[in-house]
Amino acid sequence: MKEALKSYIIDQVTSPKEEEINDILALFEEKQFKKGEFFKEPFKTSNHVAFLSKGAVRLIIHKENGDEITARIRQDGSFIVDPFRLKGTDSSPLGIECLEDLTLLIASVEKVQKLLETNLAFNIVVRKHQKEQLLEMANSQYLFLTGTAKERYQFILENKPELLKKFPLRFIASMIGITPTQLSRVRNKK
Repeated sequence: MKEALKSYIIDQVTSPKEEEINDILALFEEKQFKKGEFFKEPFKTSNHVAFLSKGAVRLIIHKENGDEITARIRQDGSFIVDPFRLKGTDSSPLGIECLEDLTLLIASVEKVQKLLETNLAFNIVVRKHQKEQLLEMANSQYLFLTGTAKERYQFILENKPELLKKFPLRFIASMIGITPTQLSRVRNKK
């Protein structure tokens, strides 16, 4: 498991020091999760950051009335954290559900923040990951504001076609802001 994180660090950072890599790896511990289990339960506090080396999780926004919206699906080689926690919020409506049996590498937010103060390689890895996530969210937001349901579906089809093969279409419909029935209509028009 930690070998995947080490490879990720080496891919992101030009000539990282072995000591920096070892310090990063020492932060994380393996934890097993079953399909359907939550890494972070909605409306609860999470004090952990995870690295997903293999598998998939679903970030879900839970409404007070029990409805849920699939915000994103994260797959192999991704850091996972409740962004509300980073601003100091005690709890948030965000849930992070495992979509299959998997192992996550988990570290406390406090330890991660402390290492970021001294470890250049970790800073580079986190900054690159944040940049990637910010660009993905900006594209998504742009499509929500300017695109039709067909265009939002087309974006998924062109940029993340594996999502359509691996996960229930109701998750995809929720991600692009339409009902499963509307998604079926969009797909049938292709």
